[in-house]
Amino acid sequence: MSSSAAGNTRHHNARFKIKSLSAGIKNVFRVDRKSKDAALAPPAVSCASISGMADIPDVTRLVLPTTFLPKHYARIDQTSQLAYCCSLIARSHNALVADLPTTPSLKNNEQNWVQETGRIERDQLHWLVDQLIKAFSDDTLKESDVVAEIVLLGPVLDSDTYRCLLSCFITKFENTTPLDVNLLQGLIQLIECASIGYLADSDLVRIAAVLSKELTATHNGTSDHASHLMWALSRVLDIMVAGKVKDLNRERDHQLMLQLLAGLKDSKSTYIRNQAEYAYQALQYASDDETPLQVVLRYAQGDALVASAATSVFKLDRLQLVDGLARISQICGNTLEASKTGIEGTKTFVEVQEGFTSFAKRNYNSPEKHSWYLTLQVTAGMIQQGRLAAFNDLVWSAPCRHDYNFQWGVCRQIAEIAVDPLWDAEIGKQAIAFLGELYRKNTQWKPHEDIQRWIVALLVHISSLSDPYIVHRAEILLQKLNSNGVKKVTGSFPLKLRLPLPRSCPLLVQVQDIPKVEYDLHKLRSLRIDEYTQSVYIAPMAKLSLQASEDNLFPLMDKVKEFLTSERQVMLILGDSGAGKSSFNRHLENELWKTYETGGPIPLFVNLPALEHPDRDLIAEQLRLFNFFEIQVQELKQHRQLVLICDGYDESQLMTNLHNTNFLNRPGKGSAKLLVTCRTQYLGPDYHYRFVPEAVGQYYGSAKHLFQEAVLAPFTKNQIEQYVDEYVQLEQRIWAKEDYMLKLMTIPHLMDLVKNPFLLTLALETLPIVVKGRADLSKLRLTRIQLFDTFVEHWLEVNKHRLLRQRLSETKHVMLNNMLANGFERDGISFQKQLAAAIFREQDGIPVVHYSPVKDKTSWKEEFFSSEPKATFHRDSSLLTRAGNYYRFAHRSLLEYFYSRVIWDPSSNIDEFAPQHYFDSTGAPLPITEHPLSSRSLVREASVIQFLAERVQVSSTSALKYHLLALIGLSMWDPQASQAAANAIMILVRAGVRFHGTDLRGIRISGADLTGGRFDSALLQRADLTRVNFSKTWIRQVDFSGALMSGTRFGEMPYLTIPDVACSCAFLPDGGRLAVGSDKGHIDIYDTATWELVDVLESHQDRVTSLAFSVCGDQMVSGCWDGTVLLWYRRSNYFFVDCILKGHSDHVTDVAYSSAVTQVASASADKSVRLWDARDGSVLFVLRGHTLWVRGVAYSPDGEHVVSCSHDDTIRIFNTRTGEPALVSDTKGGMLQCIAYSPDGQRIVSGDAQGTLQLWDAALLEMVVEWKGHARPISSVAFSPDSLGIVSCSGDRAVKLWDSQTGALVSDFRGHSGVVVGNVFSPDGSRIASASEDKTVRFWEVNFCESAASDSVVEPLNSVAFSSDGQYLVSGDRSGMLRRYKAGNDDPDLTFSCKFRRAQFIAYSPGAHQIATGGFGHDVILWSVPPSPSPAQVVLTGHTAHVKVVLFSPCGNWIASGADDHTVRLWDSQTGQLSLVLSGHTNSISSVAFAPSGHEIASGDEDGEVRTWDMSTGNLKAVLRSSRDGRCVVGYIPGSDDIVSAHKDGDVLKWVLCDEDFSKGVVCDRYNSRFQNTIIITGVGISHFAISSCGQWIITSSHQSLRLLRFTSSEVQEDWKEVALIKDFFGRIAGIAWKPGKLEFVTACEDGSMRIWSIVEEPDKVLVVMVWDTGLSGFVASEAVLFDTVGLDATDQSLLKQRGAVGVLGTSYDIVGTSRDNIRTLRDTVGTLCFPVRKSHDLVDPAPEANAFSDYIKSMHRTASIISSVISPPEANASSDDSNSMYSTDSFAGFSSNCSYGSRPHRKYY
Repeated sequence: MSSSAAGNTRHHNARFKIKSLSAGIKNVFRVDRKSKDAALAPPAVSCASISGMADIPDVTRLVLPTTFLPKHYARIDQTSQLAYCCSLIARSHNALVADLPTTPSLKNNEQNWVQETGRIERDQLHWLVDQLIKAFSDDTLKESDVVAEIVLLGPVLDSDTYRCLLSCFITKFENTTPLDVNLLQGLIQLIECASIGYLADSDLVRIAAVLSKELTATHNGTSDHASHLMWALSRVLDIMVAGKVKDLNRERDHQLMLQLLAGLKDSKSTYIRNQAEYAYQALQYASDDETPLQVVLRYAQGDALVASAATSVFKLDRLQLVDGLARISQICGNTLEASKTGIEGTKTFVEVQEGFTSFAKRNYNSPEKHSWYLTLQVTAGMIQQGRLAAFNDLVWSAPCRHDYNFQWGVCRQIAEIAVDPLWDAEIGKQAIAFLGELYRKNTQWKPHEDIQRWIVALLVHISSLSDPYIVHRAEILLQKLNSNGVKKVTGSFPLKLRLPLPRSCPLLVQVQDIPKVEYDLHKLRSLRIDEYTQSVYIAPMAKLSLQASEDNLFPLMDKVKEFLTSERQVMLILGDSGAGKSSFNRHLENELWKTYETGGPIPLFVNLPALEHPDRDLIAEQLRLFNFFEIQVQELKQHRQLVLICDGYDESQLMTNLHNTNFLNRPGKGSAKLLVTCRTQYLGPDYHYRFVPEAVGQYYGSAKHLFQEAVLAPFTKNQIEQYVDEYVQLEQRIWAKEDYMLKLMTIPHLMDLVKNPFLLTLALETLPIVVKGRADLSKLRLTRIQLFDTFVEHWLEVNKHRLLRQRLSETKHVMLNNMLANGFERDGISFQKQLAAAIFREQDGIPVVHYSPVKDKTSWKEEFFSSEPKATFHRDSSLLTRAGNYYRFAHRSLLEYFYSRVIWDPSSNIDEFAPQHYFDSTGAPLPITEHPLSSRSLVREASVIQFLAERVQVSSTSALKYHLLALIGLSMWDPQASQAAANAIMILVRAGVRFHGTDLRGIRISGADLTGGRFDSALLQRADLTRVNFSKTWIRQVDFSGALMSGTRFGEMPYLTIPDVACSCAFLPDGGRLAVGSDKGHIDIYDTATWELVDVLESHQDRVTSLAFSVCGDQMVSGCWDGTVLLWYRRSNYFFVDCILKGHSDHVTDVAYSSAVTQVASASADKSVRLWDARDGSVLFVLRGHTLWVRGVAYSPDGEHVVSCSHDDTIRIFNTRTGEPALVSDTKGGMLQCIAYSPDGQRIVSGDAQGTLQLWDAALLEMVVEWKGHARPISSVAFSPDSLGIVSCSGDRAVKLWDSQTGALVSDFRGHSGVVVGNVFSPDGSRIASASEDKTVRFWEVNFCESAASDSVVEPLNSVAFSSDGQYLVSGDRSGMLRRYKAGNDDPDLTFSCKFRRAQFIAYSPGAHQIATGGFGHDVILWSVPPSPSPAQVVLTGHTAHVKVVLFSPCGNWIASGADDHTVRLWDSQTGQLSLVLSGHTNSISSVAFAPSGHEIASGDEDGEVRTWDMSTGNLKAVLRSSRDGRCVVGYIPGSDDIVSAHKDGDVLKWVLCDEDFSKGVVCDRYNSRFQNTIIITGVGISHFAISSCGQWIITSSHQSLRLLRFTSSEVQEDWKEVALIKDFFGRIAGIAWKPGKLEFVTACEDGSMRIWSIVEEPDKVLVVMVWDTGLSGFVASEAVLFDTVGLDATDQSLLKQRGAVGVLGTSYDIVGTSRDNIRTLRDTVGTLCFPVRKSHDLVDPAPEANAFSDYIKSMHRTASIISSVISPPEANASSDDSNSMYSTDSFAGFSSNCSYGSRPHRKYY
């Protein structure tokens, strides 16, 4: 700081003075109770070794929360806050001024605040202090809060202001009668905190005289007042002694006080008597000019020699003190001194030699002066400094320790420590224990009996205080001391050292003219607490995201309280409808009001639908509802913090960011914590922008660190039990808790349903009605709609009886009888239906209705809310709530429920087979325009659709289903039915109705959302499909000819087909290019505008594992499987090898480019990470520490750190400047595969081989959240540019988008047929590119992603089987879960589990009563599956390796199993006994088959060999070998003994009985290796095949495709012909099976789906139509017909063409074979002209080459347009300034200006 600046600061801070360790500051602020320095060692057991209390350095340091510092130029809300600010300014000034006392150093936040506080703001603080002093002077009452408030400012006043305030205090005290104890304490506290030089001797003399006068008049009166006056006089005399006051007149003041104190020594009050003795001694030392040092010398009378000068109490050497007092006979090198009390340190004693011995032996006593007083001053100083260990030692070793007065004073000091809130509670506890030690007699202490009584009195006094912790310790000690027999000390006594912090700041309020709102706030508090009623409340649990495991739940209230104390400003709480959001909000408000303190945060429950404009002035509008005046509203907005608990964001139909539109936490707009609850269904996938606060000062930036999110978890079983328990206790119930729980657990799936709190309430109300008369509850199934129906009827019935019991007027009684005659329940439902319809019609579904009896007399509201008896009866009996003039349904779902009944009421008598008519609730026909489904689109009303969908699902013959189908059909010829038809088909799709093969020609469903719909082979010719959403919809073989398809959405983009297997991909920073690395070592670069191939890089010789670009796009780094890293530089749109980086000894697995451009990183299987200099290719650091393959590496956004992950399950962060490790974390299992840094630097995401993702805090490397994301190892992870999204891909062929804050699944992209190896966001974040081993790069539109279809990872299916009668279907997945489905049902009727991967193979017995499973493990498990829900199992043991196949014989008596132990075993299915072991195969058994006759069994193995065996003997009958190697699957053709074998190479062989007679020695006795017919499927490996029961059809599967073969015969030959090929699978086909007796078959897939297909034979073709499916579904459009469609844009045409649709004109993004050749030619030419091969010592001048290249380009432009388009892309020509174009020839001399270096450096090879 310059001298002038320092001078200005010194001048400006002159008014703020503060001493370093003043008692006044202690009085204002408390020490931090969490400080480690405040820990004290407890007293030891032995008196001789009691350590007492440890030292506490700097006990008076200011310790306050950061939030106590006000914002600059904001209003000061508390006087303590003002004092704090002034003290900081003064302390910072003292640090600059050498002559001021040393003060404690400021914390970082304090220093920042002081530095940012300008002169104007400091002047404002100074003015405010002056105004407070003036206001106090003018105040006549001087109430306790006023006194406590003004005393806070004592330590920060200048001399003149301080003396003015002191004079005001003294004058007020002199004129106050009777005694004002608070004023007295304030006066003493004020003089104790005075800075050096502020107090004059005359001030103290005047105060002492006033106190003496008061004491003379009071001591014969109230003992309490006398006690306080004695305490005050003692403190003043102490200060006079310490300050060497000499103005005390001996005759006028001194002698009178001596006489007074001498008289008080005989007081009946023990406290007054002892305190008078203490004050008497103090007065002795203040009596004349003789200093304490002179007293010592006088009494020593020359026997001692002065050794050194006295020192201040704050430099007292504890060890010297104890040593000196312990060695009385030796030279004492220590100092006894008076306490420094805030004016200045008093220098008292000097070290003496032999003379001190005689002085100590005389106990330093004279006829008038005693040593114990000065020793007590020393102990007081030690306490004030915090040197409690020294205090402890002095107590036990002081020469005067046996003196009664010394013991009395020490005990008082210890008790004051115990009750002083300045000290930590643990110190208070130790002080009480110290008193207990002093109570006990020992040789060191020897307490007087009166001292023991004094200690007991102190403990009794302490036990009467409010601190429960200290009180409890005192009470325990009292019990131990057995004090019942001790005589009590008479009189009362004060131990209070300082005034408490004021509860309010009346002076500050007066000075700043603050409106009086606190009274109204307390009224509001009382009102809200009284209004709060919740019959049953169970504290909800929550999780961080929908994807988070329910094993890691946390109490939501704890998370909210954490939010309220954090710096975050917005918290979003998501939950399903009925999850308890509103209940939690009301409970939270109630809890916050209960703990509300004056000046604290104000909780406001905001019912958003009740506000007209919550997006504009949320705070003011809500406060006005609570009747606050405008001036109060502005006061609260500008100067108070509010907690806005906003309920019903979804119900208010809001789309805006309330925090941003209300400008919350902006100056003058309201300081608030915003907590918003919303239904999960209301929000789309990209919803964070509605809640994340806007970053101040950033253009469209978001402050994600100010946002928090939580998701309400469903009730656990324990919570359900707790809820039921409280529900039963509310009132008399017909059932006990156990009865309710039994019903909930017995009825199938009901426990899952009632995990929703609202549905639990409905279930408990309706269960007694639902189960009445039902014996077998295990067969009872309930849905949400059934619960609502029953509950509403029950509610109305209860209210009907309630009305019947009431005493009504004649008019009302007549009205009620009419309602009863018409059907009370029916009318009640009708009333609520009409109200719901009106709310949707008039208020667009906003649920809160504001009714004014005057204004709404003629409005629609009058019908429902008037005072007419009928309306009143209906309203009072309905499920409505009222708050003033605001009405709403008790829950949002009730509004939606009744609106769904407006659309369809199950009680209406409607002919379900009358599609030509439409009816209202009374059955009267309606025109289609008045049909409820015609009034509005239900796209945004997901709950209404769900209610109606459940009604459809109630029965397959649901009248509603046929009614909706009729509406769809009506739209074919009536255009006015379009909206109704769109809604109808949405309901049916949501209900799971399949439209496979349905004739929908000409329907009009504009705007319908058909997400997830199934329309296989449907007819949609000439349909109006404008704006229809087909995301994830199955439209295979759908005929769209002539359809209107403008604005139709498919949720995906066309993909890119590449020649080789894709291994990696990366966008250039400008998004204009995409680089794709392949397994052949090529790097192909595509133009993202046209998807033309514009460059081919072929320098790698092996798999290109990773790619990364520099931030300016002029350099690229690539890593290869061969262990090399290549650096590329870009010139004229081409990339050339700049440097080969060698050093890794194993595969390079990942590379990364630093944002600083000067550094690249590579990870390798050699367990290391290398950092390279991007300018010359040299190795900077080799980072070690990993013990296995390093799989991923990424730079932090600032380039300062690099993070790596490894198969050793560790993540390591290194410093890129030093190469030193910074942090390391262990994931404890999973084998980490990939890692990425968020662009904002706050998060790191990793993925492992178990399919789990982990989100880490980048600063601490601590895991934030972990979730299961994929079923296979994760290949790649990446953050979106705004850090809000995470994309991951996996071997399960899925690409998934996640919320980076919570881990919630946003969307699941399916379409790849191979392992997805890499994914990346486009630079603008609008697209995701994913590269796969299926030789495609797919692009997913982030902006149009649909919500996730599933919240959990779907386990891959392994097997599937039909029962012999075709009525049941059973599947097994990788986890070992088996599910049985009844024909036509979407939900399994039986679910049971074996161990992990033990259900790889399944067989169903012919009688459908047994299921056999096999898989990992050596056992076969036989399950008995009668209708009972608990299958019994029998374990068949014998195999010594994994079981690979199981099968029942046609008769059902035998089970065959084959295993990796090369054997086939036959088991008795009834007993489980092993019958035969068939040995002979030399490899694992891959399949078995029983002959139709039942006498023979065939088996195939992994070598392709087939063997047949005799069933009765187990003898080998034949060995069938062919030239085909590899796994084979065998089967018998029904009705014959012919065998068919399908081989891995794609051949299917038919083995036919030969007529020739074989001689001995031939391997086969019935068959030979010749085959009559061979069906060859070239190049396709067959994994499964099955023969139909008629023997005419064969289905084979290979990977993700399925082929259907049909047997044909003629007079000439018999043949098998392929008639259908299906490729629409998103995973490997894991199992196929024919349905017995039908031309239907089932497929099970690793993507978790099952599909049943039907074969339809037509004269000219065979169609395979899907008839049933379950599991995940993606977008499928193969063989869809799109001739003459209207409005389909070019991008969607290309997408559909790629997906196999026909009749579209879109361009396929396939690469033409000659493209690479053209580019190679151009690259060779350009490379020769511009960049000849350089040696390491060459330094090339590129300018001539650039000119040559320019000429070459011009010639190419004139001769070949294709060359022109490749060399000079459109964006280069679009630039008006060639000098700035990256394609400009001038730029060839160096790198782009965006990079950190220009000319090319000398290159080397490493």
